[in-house]
Amino acid sequence: MFSKTAQYTFRFLIFMSKDPDQLYSASHVHEETKIPYKYLTMLMTKLAKSKILKVTRGRNGGFTLNHSLSEISLADILDAISENTCSHCALGDKKCEEYNPCPLHETYAPPKKALEEMLANTTLALLDPSLLLETEKIAI
Repeated sequence: MFSKTAQYTFRFLIFMSKDPDQLYSASHVHEETKIPYKYLTMLMTKLAKSKILKVTRGRNGGFTLNHSLSEISLADILDAISENTCSHCALGDKKCEEYNPCPLHETYAPPKKALEEMLANTTLALLDPSLLLETEKIAI
């Protein structure tokens, strides 16, 4: 359902949520999550620009969560990495709207609304860090 970019982002944020006050280097997160390093740093930079992550520069620098786990929703994360497409038309029709609906508009409206609410109401605090371990077992 989610793009690889979103999956990677969720994976490393769940990893970081195990100890949200810790300062994480990109190389440490890369080693622990196995996310490609350049891709990871690009995602971390996007999240820092969106104020989801805080950057500490310097020799002992790194990234930390900028808000409490209960303040960071999945919608916020997807917005930060430009991957929140759940409000788009199911068929990708850019002109789809209430007065110019696509063939799936009415059928897709209820699950679309439910998905938008789930993303807005699900925070990192609600995600169990052990999910990361399950994800890694499946991926291997």
